[in-house]
Amino acid sequence: MGFLENFEKGLERIVTGAFSKTFKSELQPIEIASSIRAEMDSKASIVSRDRILAPNTYLVRLSAADFQRMRALGATLVAELTALTQSHAQKQGFQFGAALDIKLIEDGSLNLGQIVVGSATEEIAVTWGPQLELSGKLYSLTSGRTSVGRDASADIQIDDSGLSRKHFEILWDGSKAGIRDLGSTNGTKVDGRAISEGPLQSESQISAGRSVFTFRIVASKVSNE
Repeated sequence: MGFLENFEKGLERIVTGAFSKTFKSELQPIEIASSIRAEMDSKASIVSRDRILAPNTYLVRLSAADFQRMRALGATLVAELTALTQSHAQKQGFQFGAALDIKLIEDGSLNLGQIVVGSATEEIAVTWGPQLELSGKLYSLTSGRTSVGRDASADIQIDDSGLSRKHFEILWDGSKAGIRDLGSTNGTKVDGRAISEGPLQSESQISAGRSVFTFRIVASKVSNE
């Protein structure tokens, strides 16, 4: 229920903002968002114990009248739908094999208010790898062990006096991740729980010193070159 409420609140920025006078009893943007969400949930596939792959392409077919009203909102509507769909996927633990793409198209066979959503997963070769995010900055973890701390001797050096010289390390075997505290002074927490060592799931929050990192396992396209 929590996410759906957030999902709807996010779209209220469109419905109750400058666009609110555009809609009376016709199709509402929240209905498009809910339809995309339902399509994603129904088509997501488990590819491993820790990864669920969701379709990355969504084709939203609308009646001629509804399409014209939605098109009047321009790129703002699609951008908002894309951001909220990405947020839903993240909260559900879904991942995409390629960039998320949402398109609205006109379908003269549909009646006013009808929505038909189709989806597809782009057929590309991907490789999965670990990543840390801190305050919007991304750190790719390429080795089997990656240490994080305030000292230059750490693989990832963070300017945080609350961190030990080498505070914790991320372990990656190519498919699963783990975390180990390196005897830090202030300790390490994962999702609010103090740890010394343990498994690490995608979207985990790692608290160390004054820093809060987000750990993710992300897909990267394999180059054919």
